[in-house]
Amino acid sequence: MTLPRLYELQQIDTALARVLAHRQALDDGAGARAALEEARARVEAIRGEAAAAAGRTRTLELEIQSLRAKRSRVEADMYSGRVGNPKELTAMTDEVAALARQQALLEDEVLHQMERAEALDEQARAAEAQVRTAEADLTRLVAAFEQATAAADAEIVALEARRRAHIEGIEEDLLRRYDRLRASKGGLAVVAVRGGVCDGCHVVVPERVVSRLERDPEHLVACDGCGRLLVVVPPGSP
Repeated sequence: MTLPRLYELQQIDTALARVLAHRQALDDGAGARAALEEARARVEAIRGEAAAAAGRTRTLELEIQSLRAKRSRVEADMYSGRVGNPKELTAMTDEVAALARQQALLEDEVLHQMERAEALDEQARAAEAQVRTAEADLTRLVAAFEQATAAADAEIVALEARRRAHIEGIEEDLLRRYDRLRASKGGLAVVAVRGGVCDGCHVVVPERVVSRLERDPEHLVACDGCGRLLVVVPPGSP
């Protein structure tokens, strides 16, 4: 019974194509891996900003120390009694005031940098939590991918073994015709007739053709609608 056997081969090939497509569509974690890299990059960016803020704060504090020292020297000269020239004393007073204003500005910026560092620290903690979540997601997806891939590979091996065993009983000419049809018909070369209708294109198959196929399962008939080989199968068959 070559034609029914060819139909069975079609079922094997359809199942094999389905498993291959399923395997190819499995999520290997590429998206999760990209999300993890993005989360890590954000942590690094925030850390870089925090380091820059800390560096700026240190620079400001050194400048403030320098201003304080300079202001102390000028004030010491003012109150030492060594300077008696009114103009010189006025200039020194103005200098002390200018140094005080400059110091106040720097102290305000230090406060701003400290507030910014606090905000960055909070952002870093949130970003690091996202990294941990992304790492867990990736681990879960990779494990699921490996498990699903192993299952699909095992099914593919089994189906390929079934296929090799199955084609041994099919005539070479018919097998070549089947392969050509599969290549040109989207992988579907042999279809069942159900209720007088072609399973491949849903065109009505003449009753005389159906009767002939029922009497002679080996009779080769192509569907007038789609050109696929037709076979009558028992009710309830796949």
